[in-house]
Amino acid sequence: MHSLRTKILTIVLVFLAFIGAAFVLYSMVTAMNYEHMRLEGITKTVQFETEKVNKVTAGLERSAIYLALGGTLYHRTQSKDVGEMLVLEYLRSFPTAVGGGFWFEPYLYKEDTFRAGIYAFFERGELRFDYSGIDEYEYHSLNWYREIIDEITRPYQVVWTKPYVDDSSRSLMTTAGAGIFDRQGNLIGVSIVDWEIDKVVKELTAIKPTANSFVLLCVPEQDYIISGTHANSVAGASIKSVPWDINADSFELEGVEYLRFGRVMDNGWYLSVQIPEDEISADVEKQNKHFLILITFSSFIMLCLAYYLISKLINAPIKRLTSEVSRFALGNLDRRIEMASKDELGLLAQTFNEMAADLKGSIEAYTRERAEKERIRVELSVATEIQASMLPCIFPPYPDRAEFDLYASMLPAKEVGGDFYDFYFVDEHNLAVVIADVSGKGIPAALFMVIAKTLIKNGSFSKSPKDIFETVNVKLCENNDTGMFVTAFMGFYNTASGKFVYVNAGHNPPLVKKSGGGYEFLRIKPRLFLGWKKGVAYEEEEITLGPGDVLYLYTDGVTEAMNADKDLFSERRLLEALNSHKDRPPAELLSAIKREIDSFAYGAEQADDITMLALKINGLTARQEAVS
Repeated sequence: MHSLRTKILTIVLVFLAFIGAAFVLYSMVTAMNYEHMRLEGITKTVQFETEKVNKVTAGLERSAIYLALGGTLYHRTQSKDVGEMLVLEYLRSFPTAVGGGFWFEPYLYKEDTFRAGIYAFFERGELRFDYSGIDEYEYHSLNWYREIIDEITRPYQVVWTKPYVDDSSRSLMTTAGAGIFDRQGNLIGVSIVDWEIDKVVKELTAIKPTANSFVLLCVPEQDYIISGTHANSVAGASIKSVPWDINADSFELEGVEYLRFGRVMDNGWYLSVQIPEDEISADVEKQNKHFLILITFSSFIMLCLAYYLISKLINAPIKRLTSEVSRFALGNLDRRIEMASKDELGLLAQTFNEMAADLKGSIEAYTRERAEKERIRVELSVATEIQASMLPCIFPPYPDRAEFDLYASMLPAKEVGGDFYDFYFVDEHNLAVVIADVSGKGIPAALFMVIAKTLIKNGSFSKSPKDIFETVNVKLCENNDTGMFVTAFMGFYNTASGKFVYVNAGHNPPLVKKSGGGYEFLRIKPRLFLGWKKGVAYEEEEITLGPGDVLYLYTDGVTEAMNADKDLFSERRLLEALNSHKDRPPAELLSAIKREIDSFAYGAEQADDITMLALKINGLTARQEAVS
């Protein structure tokens, strides 16, 4: 006969084995997730650092263009005071620059003046002009001047020089220049803005995600290295001198596998970070080994302690308990506990068989109630997953279709909802978009939603939106004893012609933003809901969507969202919110509108499903672009 103590110890041992197996699995998943997070973090770091430089270079380019326009005014007025004022005004508005000014081609400022220029620079935080030696300053033949003047072909064009070491400060510099043109469109000089890039180079080359990672900063178009932390990346040398392919996502160097993370900046510079692949997850693997040793040792100690405690605190008391309980038997259960074992638990089961009659009714009732609640919870959970899987959820949905950008979201008010959206290509050029709202909420609305969505999509191919809605309306009316209905909006967007043909069945009017303008409600003729009445004729309408245009669809859960005072979000607030974020791409636009709704609701419970879809037109199709 196996004692109770042996059985419990066996259970503890099995339990500890399961914990160990679960930890091994957890360690593997953690390592994979950690590596993924590290890769994302490194990518974001490179993007963040390059974006900081992009903002500075964009400002410098604007300053160079503004100075060029000022140079034109200076040339017309022939006033030194005007020229100095313009240079000071632009440099004071952009303190990142070291200096700047105008330089003119021979005899083009004045017929009797070979060299002419105005240059101001920062010295100890103050701007000052330097005219000493300007008559002898042979700037026409200097590299920085020739690099700019020889590359400029049109107004508003900005040219960057190669980075160079300043003679006076010994700092690494670069210059942005733009052309100065006269009224006839002739190039008569250049405006320049000088920038000290030592600090930027130090920040970029200081990126070191792991111990043996290194950074390269270069200019691929001009084939030279600006800076780098690898021994072979010498400043000023050709990019071909580095012993790896700077465009490869992964490469082997000196027997080590590396991953590359890079980005091209707006001014043509290229920043890349090279990281040994085995160092990305080295820390978490080391921690997992330490934890495994600790868990193994702890399991052994716990097993020994369990043996002692079970013997002293469980085994002996149970013997005494069974002996006492057997004296207070009150009755018998209809169904006796059958236990084959002859240990202490067997004796305890025999005693409690006499006491079980009083508990039978309550136990059975409780069991039935709990099973029913669990069944409902499981069914609702499955229904939520099924409904979510029916809606397109991969974005961008068509990565190879560059002519548009599309994003959609649905947030049910309960576990399941009656809203839905859909989009799919009917043929090569026609994209169908659908948004709808079933009357009511919960499971009945979700079931009706499944039927409506299936009917609409199954009838979409080789039919027009008008024919689809008329067919779906007839089928939904059949055996609709519950009186449920669907408000819906559907349109076909032709990617070749830009025409958007649509039909509305009692749904909220969409909004359209034309390129360069703001959002406005689309005027649509009202029609009856789907499933309300047989024989309803629906009418198609048409608009043309061009590059930059955005179509925004939504359900009444957006405009009828309420705050604690029962105020509605309303169409007015929706229009204002859209125009506040009108230049955002679809994914960011929908997130911004959801934040506006949450801010307005201020914690109030969501009363209805919130569904949105945004379609932005980018322009020519990929095939048309290839042809052009």
